[in-house]
Amino acid sequence: MSLDTLTILYTYGLRGNLHTLPTLYTFLQQLKQQYGSNSLLLDLGASCDEDAWHCRVTNGRSTLIVLDGMGYHAANISNFLADGERDKLKNIISTGMVDARHAWRYHVPPIKDEGIIVVGEPAPALSLCIVAAPSQETKLDNRTLFLKAIKSNEVGIAKVDLTGAMCLLNQDVLSVPNGLKPDPTIVAAVEFVEDEARYFQQQQDKRN
Repeated sequence: MSLDTLTILYTYGLRGNLHTLPTLYTFLQQLKQQYGSNSLLLDLGASCDEDAWHCRVTNGRSTLIVLDGMGYHAANISNFLADGERDKLKNIISTGMVDARHAWRYHVPPIKDEGIIVVGEPAPALSLCIVAAPSQETKLDNRTLFLKAIKSNEVGIAKVDLTGAMCLLNQDVLSVPNGLKPDPTIVAAVEFVEDEARYFQQQQDKRN
C-alpha cells in the first residue's frame, strides 16, 4: 500500500502553554475528519520554553509527553530538550523526536514509507523530505517541503501530491476557533504531567 497524497497538519511555538492543548486537540480531531485520519501531525519546534515552570523542571520533556498523547507523529526538539533527555524519552513516547541529526521515517499504520522523512533541516530523501522547522513560506522545492511559520493558536495545513512530478496541492493556516470544548482525555494528560513536574520540583528542592 502506498500514498498518492499526503496531508500535513502542523503547529509551532506552543512554548509550554499546556492548558491550550485540550482545545487544540479538539480542533485537530475536527481537521482529521475533514482531511483524513491518516494526516501527518507535526510540531515544528519551541513546544517548551524556559519561561514555563514545568519545562524548566523536566528539562523540556513535559509538553512532548502531552503531544505524544495527542497523537503527534513527530516533533522538532531543537533548542529546548536538554542533552540526554532524548534517550530518556525514547521508550516512553512514540512521537518521533527530530532535529538536524535525527529524522523520523513515515510510519502511519498501515502504511510505512521510508522514502518520506521528517527532519529538522533539509536532507536527501528517496521520496519526500519534510522540514519540521518554521520557514518563511510553505513551498515544495526539489522534493523538499518547507512549512510556513505560524502562531501558537494556529494550525498549518499542507497537502502534497506524491505521484508523478510531485506538487503542492493546497496550503492553509487556520486559527483555533473560540468556544471549542476541551478534550477530557488531554485535560487529564496535562494534569498528570503537571503533577509529575511538581514531584520533580519537590525532589530538586530537597536536594538543594
